[in-house]
Amino acid sequence: MTGKQIRILAAIVLVAVLLGTLWWLRPTEARVSVYFIRAQGSSSTVQDVPRTMRGRGAAALLAAAVRELLAGPTPAERGAGLVTAIPAGTRLRGLRIADGVVMVDLSGEIESGGGSSSMLGRLWQIVYTATQFPQAPRVRILVDGQTRESMGGEGVVIDHPLARPASSPLF
Repeated sequence: MTGKQIRILAAIVLVAVLLGTLWWLRPTEARVSVYFIRAQGSSSTVQDVPRTMRGRGAAALLAAAVRELLAGPTPAERGAGLVTAIPAGTRLRGLRIADGVVMVDLSGEIESGGGSSSMLGRLWQIVYTATQFPQAPRVRILVDGQTRESMGGEGVVIDHPLARPASSPLF
């Protein structure tokens, strides 16, 4: 082989490797659930709403699901009776998975307003949305990058990783 042929072959191999890497790293679509609130008699509970997200891996998909949660229900979902207890303006500052625990870092707006029922509603919306994958059945909620003993003026306890209860919560 001549030097020119070797350079052409090397370029072809390089392009093939780059294309293979890009294909392998591409985000995939997956069905995830976002949990909003539905009134149930004199109480409320969380209800899953399926969404199709793009991401590579559980952390990316959960981050996309939490961002959808923070955006609130669509007009059609609101028309069907779904609401959110999460205050407008709440932002996802970060999300990672470590040792079976999803670490969700939310902005301080998560603590704004609401009474006991509202605080429990937002807690369960976060817990259910963040714990939908079996490799991470618990969630630790951080506020502005800090661990807290409780969230909001109502003192909803968040001092440890939380898991879904055995039955759907009523609040």
